This record gives sequence, C-alpha cells and structure tokens, in this order.
Amino acid sequence: MEASPRPLKRTRVEIGDPSLSDDLAQPVDVPPPPPSSPPPPEPPINDGIVPPPPESEPFPPPPPPPPASLPPPVPSEAPPPPPPIPPEEEEEEEELGGVEYWSKLASEEKEENTTRRDLYLDTINRSVLDFDFEKLCSVTLSNVNIYACLVCGKYFQGRGKSSHAYFHSINEGHRVFMNLNSAEVYVLPDNYLVNDPSLSDIQYLLNPTFSERRISELDAPDIRPSLDLEAKPYLPGFVGLNNISRNDYVNVVIQMLTHIPPLRNFFIRGSARPQGRMVGEGGSAELSASKRGKRSRPVSVDDAAGALVNSSELVKRFGALMRKIWNARAFKGQVSPHEFLQEVTNASAGRFKITEQADPVEFLGWLLNRLHTDLGGSRKRPSIVSRCLQGELRIESQAVIVRSGIEEELIGGGGSQVDKLDHDGRKEGGQEDEMGNAKFNIDKEIKVDRSPFLLLAVDLPPPPVFQDVIEKNIIPQVPISQVLAKYDGITFQEARGMIRRYKLTRLPPFVILHFRRFTKNNFVEERNPTIVNFPIKGLDLADYVDPSEAPLSTIYDLVANITHEATAGTVRENSVWRSQVRTRIDGRPIGHQQEPAEKPEEKWFQIQDLIVEDINRQMIFLGETYIQVWERRGGSEEVERIMTKSATGSKQVDPKVKVKLT
Repeated sequence: MEASPRPLKRTRVEIGDPSLSDDLAQPVDVPPPPPSSPPPPEPPINDGIVPPPPESEPFPPPPPPPPASLPPPVPSEAPPPPPPIPPEEEEEEEELGGVEYWSKLASEEKEENTTRRDLYLDTINRSVLDFDFEKLCSVTLSNVNIYACLVCGKYFQGRGKSSHAYFHSINEGHRVFMNLNSAEVYVLPDNYLVNDPSLSDIQYLLNPTFSERRISELDAPDIRPSLDLEAKPYLPGFVGLNNISRNDYVNVVIQMLTHIPPLRNFFIRGSARPQGRMVGEGGSAELSASKRGKRSRPVSVDDAAGALVNSSELVKRFGALMRKIWNARAFKGQVSPHEFLQEVTNASAGRFKITEQADPVEFLGWLLNRLHTDLGGSRKRPSIVSRCLQGELRIESQAVIVRSGIEEELIGGGGSQVDKLDHDGRKEGGQEDEMGNAKFNIDKEIKVDRSPFLLLAVDLPPPPVFQDVIEKNIIPQVPISQVLAKYDGITFQEARGMIRRYKLTRLPPFVILHFRRFTKNNFVEERNPTIVNFPIKGLDLADYVDPSEAPLSTIYDLVANITHEATAGTVRENSVWRSQVRTRIDGRPIGHQQEPAEKPEEKWFQIQDLIVEDINRQMIFLGETYIQVWERRGGSEEVERIMTKSATGSKQVDPKVKVKLT
C-alpha cells in the first residue's frame, strides 16, 4: 500500500482502488470511467461501482446523487465486505481520523512550541529554598528586581548580561532563577522563560493563596497533619517560628494573633498581587472585574485584598507571614519571621529590634494600633482589628484632696505649726471608709468618661512579704474572678492622686487580658509570681459589664495563653516566653461528613520558638500567665457576618465608636 500523505496507521480505500494489494482485492467488473464529452440525454444505469479517485486525493469524493426521476440503481454483483478491523485498532482509528483529533494535535504542537521545557529543571534543589527572608540581593543588598537561584537559594538582582545573577549562572553553573515579584522562572545565561507545571509548588510557596473553601476548612474537625519534604508531619497553623536572636517576645504575639479566626481569615484572604490569575489550593481564585474595566482581583470579605495591597509594607508582610503559617504545602514545618521583623524595626524606628529583648505587651499594643491605622481605621472608622478586639470602658474618677501635713494652729494664744500626719487628706475629705479604703465623696464632682480599649489590664495582689529563698515553697494563687473585680463598677482603684472605678459598657468578640506581673520604680523592677486560676471554657463576664448594655452572651472561652518563666529570684534573667494555643473543631469538615462517628476533641499545643509540643489542658494555668485571649461564644460568626455586610455595601453606624477619647 502506498504511504498516506498523513500519519495514519490505517487508510480506508474503496473497492477498485489500484493501490490495493492483490491478496486483499477480488476481481470485480469495473466499468470504464465516463467520457469527458457532454452527458447523453438519458444517463445509463451503471452497476453501482464508483470510479476510483485520483492518486493525489487522500479520500475519494462522494458519488453524485442519481436523478430524482429514476429509481436507485441495483448492482449486478454485490462487492465483498472489507476485512474486519480489530476492536482495539478501530477505536484508535476513529480518534485519529476525526477533525477533533487534528485540531487537538495542532493545538498541542503550538503549545509545545511556545512552552519550552528544559532539562535544567532537574537541577532545582527544593530543600534549600526559603522565601521567608527579606528579598535583598546577596551582593548589592538592593530590593529591586530580585531573582532567587533555585539551585542554591541565593538572591541576586536582575538577569541581564551585566547582572550578578548572570555571572552566578556562568561561574557556578546554576541555570534556573525565579523572579520574586512575578514568580516567573528563567534559564540563564540563555535568558529564556520556562513555563512548566512542575514549578507550581515553588510558585505557591513564594505566595500562598487560599480559596474560600480552603479557609472554611482551616478549623475542620477531621483535619490531618501535612508532610514536608522530609515526610515529617506538621499541623498547619501550629508550626514553630525561628528565634533569630532575641525575638521570642515577638513570636508569642504572632502565634496568639494567628489563632483569632476573623483576624486570621482577613489577612489570609488578602494577596500582595491581585492582578492576573492566582492559583491556590482550591484552584484559581475567584476573580471579579468591574464593568468599567478596572483591574480584576479576588473577591473577599470587607475587601481584604484591596486593603492589603493599598496598605503599608508592615500590613503586607504580616499578611504574608500569616499565610505561610497556615500553608499546608510548605517545604518545612517551620517559618522564619525575618522579613516581618525587619519591617517591624523600620516601622517602629528601632523601638523593637531582633537583637534586644522587649515586653510582649508593649509590642502587642504597638502592633495592634499600627495595623489599625495602616488599614484605614480611626476613632470613627472601624477596621478588622477594632471589630475583633475593641471594647468600651466607663471610667468614673475623682481627684484626691492633697494636704501638706503641716497646719497652723493657735496654741496658748500664740501661733505655731503642728504636723497632723494627714498627707493625703482622704479621711477629712470624706474619701475614705471605716476600713481605710478609698471611696468617692458624693458631695464633690465625679468625672465620667468613656474610653475604647484593645487590652484590659488587671492587677495581681502583692506577694507575701516572707518568702522562701528560691520563691518555690510560697507561691500565692488567686482565682481570676478576684483580679477581674477591678471592672465590677464597685471596687475603687487609687493611683497618681486619683480615685477611679471601672465598668465595662461594651464587650468585644475577643477580649485580651494583660496580667501586670512587672512593677518598676525609680530603683528596681519586681516580678509578681502569683498564679491565676482560670477555667478553659465558660468564663462569665456578666458581673463586669453594664446590664443595660450587656450583649446577648457574656460567656467566653480561652483561645490563647502566653506565659513567662525566668530564673528563680530574678525578674527577667533567662526569660522564656511560651504561647499556648488550641485547635478548633467548628470548621467545615474536609470529608463532608454530617456527623462524624467519633466526636473530635480540641487539643492544646505549647509553642516555644521552634518547639511545638502537646500540653494537657489541666496544666495550662500552672504557668505565670501574662497575656490571654478570650473568645465570646459565637464571636467569630458575629464578626464574619458584620464584615460580609460591610463588603456588600450596607452601612452600619455604631454610636459608641464615635465617643471621643479623653
């Protein structure tokens, strides 16, 4: 058989084709082809045999239809059927012979020509890739147009013939480089673009993105640990953070904030690059384009993507760190906050450094206020930070009558000075009760202010005067209700010449408590080792909020706990900060089970830098608690509902937010 002009395994031919072999062809009476002269008036009746096509045509043309006036011709002798085709070849023949096959083949050839696959991709070493550090050139320390060598992990600037990446590719023989801004991969020194599906995991590691479905499954009750490159299991969200020098006080704050669900979801939804196509764990992110032709970007609650893109560098890096902590496709079961810490040093003007220890409460207060303002929040305009953590407090205050203690009094008809030993004047001013405690004088003016808060500070009772040498045998313990009595609206606090009492007028969905353990005067700093007993679930704050403005629910559950430990007998020597966080089981099940066979239980983890270990919930209160986060039951759903309404455009005005700070 003659070779077909197209690469088909089998070519159908009609009976009478001169190219058919003798062993398959059978003698058939074939009439001569019709003459080229004009057809006669009445066409003759042939025997049904179609004349053979010319050799230049791959397929014979269909026979001309007979005239409608004549009956269909009846062949004098039926031609024999063609030889049978095996079923496995018949299916392949149908695929190869159709129009869809040829169009598909043409598109594949075109894609293969445009997409260049390179053997240098086998030289990529994923074990050395780490995009957690600040994106600076290792030679010039510039942050403009940075490329990462996917063979050794170093950063270089540019990819031109005079760039350091070009020289590195020639000197070291490392060919594959990725742009850290666009995630495009190039091969140097040839300088051509490589687009290969095997690079998707590296591109995702550079900028993890999450679909709405994946976000709803972060707290799934049936979630399973992920595996890193070394097949070591880790649980997303419960990974260690590198302690570069002395940044453990920052690590515990980050671990605490990453487990506030609405705050976490807001920063996970945002992306540093909204334009174009973003591939995440749930596929491509949902894109919405404005009818006016604006740039497409992911749809998110309260416009999280736009808020992050248009915000400060601190907000962007905090969001990137949040997404890396919850990344289920990481190469390592740990994250380095180096890039975020560098921006913290710049944004705080050197107040918080990597090489110097600081107080977690001071850093937490600064970070929350900075994130609030950078996200466009103010006293009248809320942000995700204020929606989650901001409450309101009523403060009643009265100045204490101050006396010198030296009074003039007539003695024996003459004048002299007598010391009455009444230095504050509370007793004579009616500001002291029978027990010597401070109180208000109702005959004098009482100033009432309302002030929003992000943290509630509680005071610990002073430790006993007589203690053991190592302070181990005498450690006082108090219930949490005793220290929270400061906000019951009855207990008076005296400090700096003022008598005050506090009452909560609005409880936020998440309450942050700060236990004041460190007191400092002009000479020394002291640490209070008192242990606070508290429940893990079911803390009722109804006694500390104004009944007329109390929310529907005042029951709170513990979300995170930060503890401090130092050498006995010292204040901050060899300080160790730990964060204790719990898993959640209120997310969407991954297996789509309506009711699991066994009800899962929440687990608690204790994280100290890179050390992540399980901890018994009964052992949590034994440490020196310093900061706690409590969640109101249903608080996460409440914030998500408010954010969703805000994203749809409905206006919600809270009159309490408009109260001016005093």
